[in-house]
Order: sequence, then C-alpha cells, then structure tokens
Amino acid sequence: MRKAIYILLILSSLIARGQDPHFSQFYANPLYLSPSLAGATDGGRLIVNYRNQWPEVSKAFSTYAISFDNFFASFNSGIGFSLMQDRAGSAGLTTTQAAFQYSYNLMITDYWQLVPAIQFAYGNKKVDFSKAIFPDQPPSTGGSSGAYNRLSNEQVHYIDLASSVFLYSPKYWVGLTVDHLAKPNYTFLNEESKAELKFTLFGGMNIWRERSRHKSNRAFSASFRYQKQAEFDQLDLGVYWHNAPLEIGMWYRGLPLINKVEGSKAANQDAIIALLAYDLGPLRVGYSYDIAIGSLGWSTGGAHELSLIFEFNQRSRLRSGGRRPAVPCSESANPLNSIGGKYTRKKRRLY
Repeated sequence: MRKAIYILLILSSLIARGQDPHFSQFYANPLYLSPSLAGATDGGRLIVNYRNQWPEVSKAFSTYAISFDNFFASFNSGIGFSLMQDRAGSAGLTTTQAAFQYSYNLMITDYWQLVPAIQFAYGNKKVDFSKAIFPDQPPSTGGSSGAYNRLSNEQVHYIDLASSVFLYSPKYWVGLTVDHLAKPNYTFLNEESKAELKFTLFGGMNIWRERSRHKSNRAFSASFRYQKQAEFDQLDLGVYWHNAPLEIGMWYRGLPLINKVEGSKAANQDAIIALLAYDLGPLRVGYSYDIAIGSLGWSTGGAHELSLIFEFNQRSRLRSGGRRPAVPCSESANPLNSIGGKYTRKKRRLY
C-alpha cells in the first residue's frame, strides 16, 4: 500500500495537474473558499491555517496559509490578501500562491444580501527532479529515462483569476466560486497542460439559536460544500454545535451513491472529520482530524488541521439598521433580535 502511495506522490509531482490544495476547515479559511467572504466581519481579521495530510507517509502533503481581510464601510466593500504554500511528494513539488480579493456588498432586501467578488492570483510551482525516480530509469546507473528527457524546467510561474457570488439571509446562505478562469499552464513538461476550471458550491442554514445575557450563547447549524474540477468531485456534509466559548463540528466527505471506478462495488467515500474549536476573546483556535474511511484506510494516518483566527477593530454599529446583516456561516447564526428589532448590534463572526 505504501509503495503505491509513494508512486502516486512522485507522479503528481512531475505532472503537476492534480487537484488544488484541500482544507477540511473551509470556513476557517474563508478567502480560499470564496473571494466573496473577504470583509465578512465588522473590521479586520487575520487567519493562519496549517494542514498535514497523510502524516504516516514520508513527505506527503503539507499546506500552510495566512490571510488578512477587512471591511470598509465607506465603500461597502471588503478587501483581502492571502498567501498559501503547498508541498507534496518525494520530488518536493512546492506551490506558492499570493492572491488579492475584492468583494462588494449589495443589499437586496432587509433580509437578503448579495456579495459578488473577484480574485487575482500570482503563483509559482517548482520541483526537484534529482529526487525523482522514473519507472524507465536504469537502477543505480544514474542514466536518464524517456520521462526525464520530456521535462523542460524545474520551475513555472502563472497568473490566475477567480470569481464568486454569495447570497445570504439571517438564516440561509449559498455561494458559488469559479477558480482558474485564466486556465494557467503550469506543467513541467515541454507541452501545454492548462489547469481545469474548479467549481465550488457551498451553503447551509442556521437551524436554531439561543442568546442570553445570563447564559452561554448556543447555536446549531448545518452546511455543505461541493467541489468539481475536471473529472474529480467531492462533497462535504456536516453540522456545527456552538456553546460559547466551545464549538464542535462533525463532517462526512464522500459520494457514496456515485462510483466512477468501473467494476468496483466499493462506496465512494473519503473521511469523517471531527472539529473542536475554542474562543479566547478575539482569538479562535480550531483543530480538526480527518478519520480516513476510504480505500487507503488507516495506513496514511488521516490528516491533522489547525486554524487560528484573530479579529480586531470590530465595529458592531455596522450591523445596525439592517445595513449589513451578519454573515450566517457557522456559529454566527441568526442576527435577528428576539425583541422584534431588525438586527442586533453585537459582533458576529464568520469562520
């Protein structure tokens, strides 16, 4: 099993046409999920993410990300910046991408808001061919192979674009992101191999919420994310339970009713994700673990993921008068005032 995994990592390093980096805590990396979520709080937000996938496999997949976004009330707009690096495979395939996001808030009704957005990204991919062993390379001879002779360079640069739209009310939300609109060519082979469009559809609903001055705030919500890129697709379904300052989440990732492997009767499923998060004032710390339930099983060690979210310069008055209702993802839930006012003034967060 491990030998097959190593071969997979080497091939992915050389062809460089695999799927984009993945985060199980996608609401804890909002700018990567959707440019429309730039400026989703009442002020500034700084986020750090780390994912270690398949820890039992040496030099498998590790991803680092840092992002900053801010809402500007005078322009009714959000601006974000993100930097991400992904390392994969024994050949040291490293992808580094810097991106800029801009979103604009459109109030449709007192209860619905539309947020279109765009993203501009610059990236770099590099690989160390000296660490790769090719199937047709003579053993222990140092000779080259046919596959090696097809390689043209160890580093490529690219420019990419993405666009998104996000529609939400105090109880429901749905968003669509289309990435790789520029279809960048970042193959290491001396040929054209453009990235395929990536579609991400996500949404959910706040099922109930309790807010009291004398008791802990409680909320329960359910949401989903569906991603498709070329012949690859993925579905995440899960729930959050928030009892301030604690949040617990449980997710299922897979498509058990759709099996694209010819001749196989096995269910198309990947992992169960368990999430635990804790609020420390303006800082939120989140940890999740992917419990592998697919064909690879426990041999890979699943995946560990850590997120840190720090909010500052939050101005709760932006919520007043229905001018900008809270984005309802995760524990933020329903911002409607139970007394009958339109929206409460308390800060609510997206993560």
